[in-house]
Amino acid sequence: MDEVLRQTAASTLLFDVPGTAVLSHDLTLVEAEGTLRRVVYDRDGVVEDVEVPLDHACMGCAVREDIVPTVARLARTNRWQHLVLSLPVAAEPLPVVTGLATAVVDRERVADQVRLQSIVAAVDRRSLEDDLFGDDLLVERGLALSDNDRRGVGETLAHQIEFADHVVLAGTATERATTLLRHLAHNGVRLENVHEVDGSTLLEPAPANRRISAAADPHRIEPTGAEDAHGVWTLDLQSWRPLHPERLRQRIQDLGSGAHRSRGRFWLPTRPSTTCCWDGAGGQLSIGSVGPWQGNQPSTRLVVTGIDDPERVRTAFDDVLLTDAELAKGLQGWQGRDDGFDPWLGEANAAA
Repeated sequence: MDEVLRQTAASTLLFDVPGTAVLSHDLTLVEAEGTLRRVVYDRDGVVEDVEVPLDHACMGCAVREDIVPTVARLARTNRWQHLVLSLPVAAEPLPVVTGLATAVVDRERVADQVRLQSIVAAVDRRSLEDDLFGDDLLVERGLALSDNDRRGVGETLAHQIEFADHVVLAGTATERATTLLRHLAHNGVRLENVHEVDGSTLLEPAPANRRISAAADPHRIEPTGAEDAHGVWTLDLQSWRPLHPERLRQRIQDLGSGAHRSRGRFWLPTRPSTTCCWDGAGGQLSIGSVGPWQGNQPSTRLVVTGIDDPERVRTAFDDVLLTDAELAKGLQGWQGRDDGFDPWLGEANAAA
């Protein structure tokens, strides 16, 4: 969430690893129109500095229209061994990784020209808790990537940390901040000071695609296994039972808001064939449908990491599960009922 820290991390790689260039992008919004500034530089100085108008002001257009084609073009020059792709501060890795893996430029697959080595997240420990658990929106900090980008700062930062292969840190180290990162980052991810890390270690091969798949797939969500300490806790809330729609609406604030990060999947008796995803941080919660269960039995699993009261979350979760008496009546009685979640999950009849 900090442009200076992003550039510091990129420069660490540039000066520690010979044969490296930095490809930096920043997206500027003017009303509904967007301009992408592309800067390419290496140890000898700036190679390119251009502004690219976008058809639509969004990160998806930036990836498709400039970021991936520029990576392919620079790779074909064979001028450098390594490219550091320095994304806009509020960008998330998944669309870019997908673009690099699937795009075809000039009839050649980009994945045949470049290999994704690792994903690095740069985090300021001083603002970590406020960024993760506050209710700021990106637009309120001037970081939005489109005119309709309503993402929260916490949601965006959580995705960057959870998808990363390496996390570099600025600010004074505290046991609480380190513990919080251990609860969110993947097992084996190293936490290193941005001013002390050897940039070459950030290029060590990492199974980035597999990790991103796990982080982005609600069927594969699981806790990191970090121990609760220094006021940081993680709850692994699991059940084969569906959630009661009405009670979920009543308790959704206890489950989805507060000083915690929550992610996972759930199901409702009104739409038993639909996998519903859950993604929340700080003051925001996103839910949606991600398709059928694909051979898996419906199940609910929410992994919640926080610094406030875990019992409020645990109690709310237990309360929204269908009871034995409700289950004994079967799911047939739920068919055709309005569960109140159509605006977020689509029409229940269409899902069935």
